[in-house]
Amino acid sequence: MKTIIQHSLSSLDRFFFKPSNNNILSCFRIFVAIYCGYQFITIYPDLLNIFGAYGFNRGEVVEIMLADFMPRISWLTDATASIGIGEVTTIYALFYFYLFVLAALAIGLGTRLSAVLALFIHLMFFGSGKVFMYGADYFTSSCLFYCAIMPMGKSWSIDNLLRKRKTRPQSEMATFFMRLLQIHLCFVYLFGGFSKMLGTHWWNGLAIWRAVSVPGFYNIDMSWLASYPWISILLGWSVLLLEFGYPLFMFFRKTRPFWLAAIIGMHLGIAVFMGLTQFAAIMIFLNLSAFGGNYVQALWTKAKNAFTNFEQTPDKTHCYP
Repeated sequence: MKTIIQHSLSSLDRFFFKPSNNNILSCFRIFVAIYCGYQFITIYPDLLNIFGAYGFNRGEVVEIMLADFMPRISWLTDATASIGIGEVTTIYALFYFYLFVLAALAIGLGTRLSAVLALFIHLMFFGSGKVFMYGADYFTSSCLFYCAIMPMGKSWSIDNLLRKRKTRPQSEMATFFMRLLQIHLCFVYLFGGFSKMLGTHWWNGLAIWRAVSVPGFYNIDMSWLASYPWISILLGWSVLLLEFGYPLFMFFRKTRPFWLAAIIGMHLGIAVFMGLTQFAAIMIFLNLSAFGGNYVQALWTKAKNAFTNFEQTPDKTHCYP
């Protein structure tokens, strides 16, 4: 019995704390910073309409919807109003400061502080524009939270260059936080699939039909699906299987590459047919970060070796004596 317990603890220790490359955390940090910056740049023309007190959603309504502890832009605008700075100036100043913080996070300058500030400012915008937020914004909050708690500045960062002591290329904490991300995604897809199974729309294909035919979302005319309802039903069942089976098949090495490819294909389909490109991008990135690191690294190594071999191949078309 003692041997079984020791073996279990040893396996658990290897699962969570086997050293892995810190570069995966750096890639995570850089992508999240770039993604958040792009996400907010796209809404710049409607900045005041979304977050202003007199925009599409009145500030009084926002205050009622939010919990008292939830950060919001009104905290800052009320403070600046007392010194004669208007709301418009404050919102634009916060926007540009957010981009500056994200740039600092991307290059790894004051990484921990930049990540915490980015998370807090994102939550301020998120709370003030809650009516317009959707899945991508929730996952962005999660990503910034991971940036705030993960050791993100150990490689590919200004902090690492300024650090006097040498940083190990591998660490146990990189594995630990990636395992947390894996478990997080497993719960997300498991409960997402389970909630879909409780209704009938995913079983009879109606959810797929609505997704590709609702005005404002569809990019491609899919009206022909009405003549072939079995395709919608099959796609609905496929989504249920992919999401509900995610925790099981993603942790088996033999099925992981196929399941990962299928999940990425599902989110690419969301981007192409529904136009939800930002949501698809963040979900594909999270899946690749959590479960696709080895595959991405292998592809990168093959591409680099192929390029090196190409560079070293003599040019036989110009052979001089």
